[in-house]
Amino acid sequence: MSKIVVEVGKQMDGATFRLSPKTRAFLSSRVPSPPPASSIFVSYETATDFKHYHGPLWKHVAMILTGLSESELQELGGFEFVTPTDNKVLFESTAV
Repeated sequence: MSKIVVEVGKQMDGATFRLSPKTRAFLSSRVPSPPPASSIFVSYETATDFKHYHGPLWKHVAMILTGLSESELQELGGFEFVTPTDNKVLFESTAV
């Protein structure tokens, strides 16, 4: 696996984030304890807010969903946020 994949489901008033099935299977084979949350919902007032405010949250959402630290995420190849229907990449972490 090259990156941790977080699927993003946009809704009228926010977005739901969850690990992709392949990522969950990969992590369960490498990490002894299950991730702390299966999904996270973050609300916003407008669609513009999603683009503006969620940028700083990507790393934190990935850490909450995986239970891994920032350095552990980087050791596993980083992470990306995608739309599950077309795999469009919304955000991708950069190598440190």
